Amino acid sequence: MTASSDEDRSVDDGTSAATRGPRHAAADPPITRAGLAAMLTRELLDGTLLPGTMLPSERQLAERFQVSRPLVREVLREMQERGLVEVVPGRGAFVTAPGVMAGMRPMDAIYRRRSATPRHLVYARTMLEEQAAGLAATSATAEDLAALERALTSFDDASSLLERARSDIAFHFLITRASHNPVIETMFASIAGMVFELMLRSLDDPETVRLGAPHHHALFTAIRERDPEAAAQAAHDHLQVAERTYGQDMDELLDTIARDRLERFFGQTINLDEVIGAAVDEFIRA
Repeated sequence: MTASSDEDRSVDDGTSAATRGPRHAAADPPITRAGLAAMLTRELLDGTLLPGTMLPSERQLAERFQVSRPLVREVLREMQERGLVEVVPGRGAFVTAPGVMAGMRPMDAIYRRRSATPRHLVYARTMLEEQAAGLAATSATAEDLAALERALTSFDDASSLLERARSDIAFHFLITRASHNPVIETMFASIAGMVFELMLRSLDDPETVRLGAPHHHALFTAIRERDPEAAAQAAHDHLQVAERTYGQDMDELLDTIARDRLERFFGQTINLDEVIGAAVDEFIRA
């Protein structure tokens, strides 16, 4: 008897060969959770599975990889947390379009577990945002500049701490976006949740606002005038304000500093990547 072709087999389970892939021989070593996640992730990254594609069902994936359905379910849940797929109850799992905010989810927890403080964050932001500002000064498009100006105007006109914080995180995020370096943009996204929390602390301190806010205009002007050195210096000066005004808070845990403000504004179920993503989109699409 001859073996069925991939096309013939795809009729049986309703999936294509490209989506289903080869079965694994029974003699192969058992596939672990990490191994299954790596293989599915690789298919997303190499373009085998395009955004919007519905993944095979849990049953089909379990049969293909010869693993249990609970293991498949667990891997899909992890991939959803990483922003790679969206699991729709009653419908299945779908490949998501690549979004920069997806970089925030897995790394944010790691930073916090390693006891990140404002000092750690300020030093990291200084290195990252100086470079981003310099690149934005040479790479920003007219659309980038318009979005930055909208965020800056919104910051200046904000009547509440929360409105000002949303405009502030959008302004800084848009600078990394204007660098047109996807690695820099994704690196900033990975710390954006902590940056937003620290902004709530900064903007609740009149002295920090008095010293720090004017640097926004210097930074925007340097980018608009295509002066990378001035842009990098403005970013540096802006971020060093915290060292002058935070006092003992510089070495406290970030979670300790921000928890009460976050709960006051958002309750205990806040999803920071959604808050930040919506703030950035507001000024991009305006």
